[in-house]
Amino acid sequence: MNVLKPFCAAVPWITLGVLVLQMHLVSGVFTLSGGVLFDLPEGGMAEDAATGLVALAMPSKSETLVFFDDARYMLGDDSSAEAFCEQLAERSGRTNEKTLLVLADRRVAGGDLMRLARLARKSGVGKILFAEKRGSAGAID
Repeated sequence: MNVLKPFCAAVPWITLGVLVLQMHLVSGVFTLSGGVLFDLPEGGMAEDAATGLVALAMPSKSETLVFFDDARYMLGDDSSAEAFCEQLAERSGRTNEKTLLVLADRRVAGGDLMRLARLARKSGVGKILFAEKRGSAGAID
């Protein structure tokens, strides 16, 4: 019985250690909004920057639409995509903000998201946070 006495005294400390370890392992799992953060090449920005630039990507019957700064841009149209790129460059140039939050409908094609990333990189954005826009019922006409 005397052999178990030191072990019994250590059990609360072992339990506390296991709980701290579990909290440390789970701490990176919980986020405010789900998404994947992509680091674009040559991005010279500080870590943990707030996102002030927000774009919404939604599919229509013929192409993907991007809404940014109360304007609608069509990714399939080169002149519209260039206008989006210029507007994004102008907005990111006015502030120190170099992170773009893209709220994308789950039906947006991956190729369109990659084109959006290339346009953002061209406009000077350093990081893109892609997040899924939930709750959309149908495509825009």
